[in-house]
Formats: sequence, structure tokens, C-alpha cells
Amino acid sequence: MIDTALTFRPAVPDDAQTIASMINAMAAADKSPGLEPMAEHRLVRDLFEKKRFEVVIAEWQGTVAGYAAFFQGYSTFEARPTLFIDDLYVKNEYRGRHVAFELFKYLVGEAKTRECGRVEWRVIQGNEEAFGFYDRLKAKKLQGWVDYRLTYDDIQRMA
Repeated sequence: MIDTALTFRPAVPDDAQTIASMINAMAAADKSPGLEPMAEHRLVRDLFEKKRFEVVIAEWQGTVAGYAAFFQGYSTFEARPTLFIDDLYVKNEYRGRHVAFELFKYLVGEAKTRECGRVEWRVIQGNEEAFGFYDRLKAKKLQGWVDYRLTYDDIQRMA
């Protein structure tokens, strides 16, 4: 049962700085670079103007506790949409209050509403806390798939 202190809502433009701050905190925890000013501008544009992805905000007693960024793709194998979770982050001071679990359940509910055949996400190597969390949820680790990536510079070079 969800704690009534915890609520969820779609992000609004006034949340832009808060979202960027949480992204930078997650990047620091992952030992990754944070958002550059132009990246933050693109993020806000793509979220609120171009609607390329969505963000749900988790609030604990009216204070932002975390967020999830997600988008919808499509699985030709399932012939259904796939909800892809790009980020799921809870501020340190709200961990241990089941915020991540309830936020994840919220996204699963969203996938059900959208008639998705899959919910997928990635976990950076070394994030043992996340691995433990998803293992407790009985999520399936994909076997036989290897991630590849072309960066922005690669795209510019190839196109």
C-alpha cells in the first residue's frame, strides 16, 4: 500500500532546474559527467516542447523526492509498445521509504495503461544497490544482448 505522504505527478516546466539537479546528482553517483548548459537547454526543450520523453516527479509530503524519465518505443517481436525507463532516481534522504519501489510500480501501471508488452531499462555496471533492487522485484536480466551506441559525433560523421 502506498504511503499517503508519497504522490506522483507529471513534470511541469517549473521543475526543469530540479530535474537537472537530480540528473547531475545521479551522474555524480555514477561517476559520469553532468549536464552541460547546452545539454540542459536541449533536455528542457525535448521534454516540454518536443515531448520526446516524459518525466514523473515523486513528492514526499509535497517535496520532490525523486523522478523517473521514460519514453515509449515499440517492440516488433511483441507487436506492442515498450516503455523504456531511462532514469529512476531517488534523493538520498528519501531512500528507505519505498519511494523507488512505488515510483517503479507507477511506471509499470503506466505501461499497463498504454498496453505495453515490455518495460525495459539499463543499470550501469557497479550499481549494486540498483541490481539488488531489481533482483528483489524479480526482474529478468537480459541475456544474449549487447548494447551498442553511436554518439552524436558519430552520427554527424556518418550522416
